[in-house]
Amino acid sequence: MTYEEFIEQLKKRAHEELGYPLEGMDFFPEGYSSSDQNMIEWIKDSNLKFAGNESEALLMDIITMEIPNTGNINNVQRIAVHKMYENAQENGFDAAFQKIHDLQKDAVNANIDLDRLEARGKSDYEKLEDQLTLRPLNYRLHMLDLKNCIYRRINDFVLYLYQVISDDGHNLLTSKIKRNEMEKWRINEDEVMRSALENTARLYPAAVFDQRTQKEEKFMEKEFTRADITMQAPHGKMILLSSTRTTNSAAALFYPGVIQKMIKIMGGPFQAVFMNTDDVLIFDKNDNRASGFARTAKEGSMMGEMLSGKPYLCDGKQIIPGIIVNLYSDGNLEIDND
Repeated sequence: MTYEEFIEQLKKRAHEELGYPLEGMDFFPEGYSSSDQNMIEWIKDSNLKFAGNESEALLMDIITMEIPNTGNINNVQRIAVHKMYENAQENGFDAAFQKIHDLQKDAVNANIDLDRLEARGKSDYEKLEDQLTLRPLNYRLHMLDLKNCIYRRINDFVLYLYQVISDDGHNLLTSKIKRNEMEKWRINEDEVMRSALENTARLYPAAVFDQRTQKEEKFMEKEFTRADITMQAPHGKMILLSSTRTTNSAAALFYPGVIQKMIKIMGGPFQAVFMNTDDVLIFDKNDNRASGFARTAKEGSMMGEMLSGKPYLCDGKQIIPGIIVNLYSDGNLEIDND
């Protein structure tokens, strides 16, 4: 099967078997460019998402498909189609097509709460407040969104403000809050972010992983000693911090009280390495392995899941390196927007 035949077969089966509308499919070839500002931003964002390289000319072939049957949500999926073709050549067309099937399954199976969408449309902050959450994303890979979204920057990454559309324990569907939406709430932005951080901690409590028991335990609901939660590792010990949801769990380090409690457990300031958007490794202040793990995180993380390639020193008031950012003094998020 040639590349062109593969693309046509992909469209045909997505339409006939999964109900994707043909009019909702578009193919954008490598090298595609545009004079339209919205398309230029879309191209840059696509290049950052798939190649980690900002450019105004598309660096790969992309096919977009509008996922059907997702309620009132316009869910358009971008796919780097050449990688799918390589998968088809190696493992057969059905194996490659499974990606499309999985994308639709995840979107359709999410239990979309229409009341939440209605509250969003009416700018009803009182109903939205307990649905707001913060998610960690790499700053450079998502910088094109920053002018329109609400976030707090922490050196290499940001905590974005999202609404949880649905979460049934298996499928998590979230949507970024746009700045013009938040302005309609007439609520101070710092208050919104503080509330969202506390809400994230409530929805997805911080958890630590004990390698010996092979399970996570809620971090803020139990007293721990270093020995209770230490992962066994050569030449020293480290702790894996996440959350009970284990998705976007790197934000757990910034929950109220978490850094302070970790300082107590570690016996003083510690190093944090963000392995991806889900996991944070905690090391002693002088453990020289932290830099190596940080490099591994930068080089080995899947595109879109990398946060930073640096270890961060946490002393309860600051996170270093690079720009010194006031983070915690009394348990509240205190980072200013850039």
